[in-house]
Amino acid sequence: MKYILVLSTFLLAVISSIENYAQCSDAGICQLGGHSMEDEDEILLSISGFYKYGYSGKENDVQFNSLQLNVSYNAFSNSSIQFLVPYNLQSGPAGDINGIGDLILSLNQNLLSDKGSSLDASIGIKLGTGDDNKDNLPQVYQSGLGTNDVLFALNYTFNKISIGAGYQLSGGRNNNITRLEKGDDLLLRASYDLSFEQLSITPQLLYVQPMAKSSILDTTSVEETFVEVDKSDQPQLNFLTVLRYKIADNMSIIGDFAIPFLSQETNADGLKRVFSASVGVSFSIY
Repeated sequence: MKYILVLSTFLLAVISSIENYAQCSDAGICQLGGHSMEDEDEILLSISGFYKYGYSGKENDVQFNSLQLNVSYNAFSNSSIQFLVPYNLQSGPAGDINGIGDLILSLNQNLLSDKGSSLDASIGIKLGTGDDNKDNLPQVYQSGLGTNDVLFALNYTFNKISIGAGYQLSGGRNNNITRLEKGDDLLLRASYDLSFEQLSITPQLLYVQPMAKSSILDTTSVEETFVEVDKSDQPQLNFLTVLRYKIADNMSIIGDFAIPFLSQETNADGLKRVFSASVGVSFSIY
């Protein structure tokens, strides 16, 4: 009965957010930070698998399906190494593309823990392992951005409240037909953790500010010149909620959904979603 109740709660939450659902338009930085390492001290290895679905909107009319594997290993005291690999499938009017996405490798370190407060830092790299120009289709169809980016994040937790910041240093121009060069991203995050026995609900606000406009190839010029994409430096603000239900001491079901308060008008980087949902399972070894 408990499993049915939790599943029904998750489905209702997802359905209620369908019209305006959008996760962080994620070039990588949203995957870093956002949690305290205090509760993970006893965990040696954590393995999570997720299924994600998204829709770009009517302008591009592209559907996204993704399988994501996330592995975290507590290699040293108060520190962990995290590895994330996605397999992405994109489908739209221009064709179907699938393949490995961009891999993310990070090191997470607890800097301070004292009486319910915790300060954690993360540094990582997003490797351009995903194909960024398959079948000469626009970036929205591609499985990866194709650039090697550096990621930084800092997160402070006091009791149930967490605040954090992150920065993604862009790796330059990719090889897509648009020759996209995405600007750096600044991320600000705030969350509150609600716990009810096996169920935890963590609502959070995610603010992403591009630090520069993206630029693409100018197709009207005979020579190779690049032009800035208008409004590509608009900020994003999402209300994101993560649901976690503990079905055993070492296993949890996880889902998330979000409602955008602010979103970019342009989609030069192919990351815009008007609808997105995910569900997964996490398994831990102590």
